[in-house]
Amino acid sequence: MMSLLALWIALAEPLGFVMPPSAVIIESERVAVSWNDGDSFRFMEGKFQRQQVRLMGFNALESYGPVHRWGSWTPFELYKVTKAATRFARNHVWHCQWDGKKDHYGRMLVYCSDLVEAMVREGYGHVYALKPPVDEKLLALQADAIKRKVGFWEKGVPKGIVTSLHSVNEQGGSKDKTYNRIIDTVTGLSKEHRHEAVYAACEEVCHDGSCLIYVPFEKRYGPDREACLRTRDLW
Repeated sequence: MMSLLALWIALAEPLGFVMPPSAVIIESERVAVSWNDGDSFRFMEGKFQRQQVRLMGFNALESYGPVHRWGSWTPFELYKVTKAATRFARNHVWHCQWDGKKDHYGRMLVYCSDLVEAMVREGYGHVYALKPPVDEKLLALQADAIKRKVGFWEKGVPKGIVTSLHSVNEQGGSKDKTYNRIIDTVTGLSKEHRHEAVYAACEEVCHDGSCLIYVPFEKRYGPDREACLRTRDLW
């Protein structure tokens, strides 16, 4: 049976163009994937078909709307960088490995060494580690990207990048405390800011020189997404 990737290319060629490859090599097989953003995708075929993947070793910015801000960037400017990062990831074929682990959302935790290095080198991703040790090669690539002011480092470098926000009422009031996650831009290490705050939808929260707009997960996509995520008027 023709793979999905081969079928897409076959349909595209008669029209005079070839669609860019959206595939990874895993377990010695080339498999078609659909990218959600620069650090996550879904397998479109093969033994892992329909499985969601979270890529390890780095983090790309949120792609569901203009929610990040630091330095002299506006949220919409960083949103455009995020979209460029997704296109960059989509337009190459990467080599990946999976050791059987999944995150608490059920996503496969996959490591693609060539992708991680490329995303960090281009300033489309930053080093992300929950605990030591941190890959020194990746930290050196990030330091060089910062020095060259490429990707999202062009207009400033915060002490830390806020990667996730949680409101204490997200679980129906069952929590007394929750946390926000911030990644140190020098060490690549994650830290948790514990707090008791209740955030309103579209509220901006800042830590260590960077800011992120809080939007509940159920309001990030579709026709009912929050107004602060709508970008039509910004283009």
